[in-house]
Amino acid sequence: MTETHQTSTSDSSWFERKRNLHGMIIALVLVCIALVVADLFYTNPHPHFEAETWLGFQAGFGFIAFVVIVFLGAVLRQIVERPEDYYDR
Repeated sequence: MTETHQTSTSDSSWFERKRNLHGMIIALVLVCIALVVADLFYTNPHPHFEAETWLGFQAGFGFIAFVVIVFLGAVLRQIVERPEDYYDR
């Protein structure tokens, strides 16, 4: 027989609880919005490119760079990944 083990909310960690996860996502979105609003009051004194003066450029560039790194990591994993029993042969 197979036992079905269901985790209750008391068994899960703080990060796995739906209420806490939802709160963290809302907090992250609010922080991102606050940083873009703060960009209204800051002017880069020495921009190297005109794009650096656009509202929210640093946030957008950072997000796109992060997404690219994550996807490149997934591709790289497929290239360098070894079979599970690679060292047991």
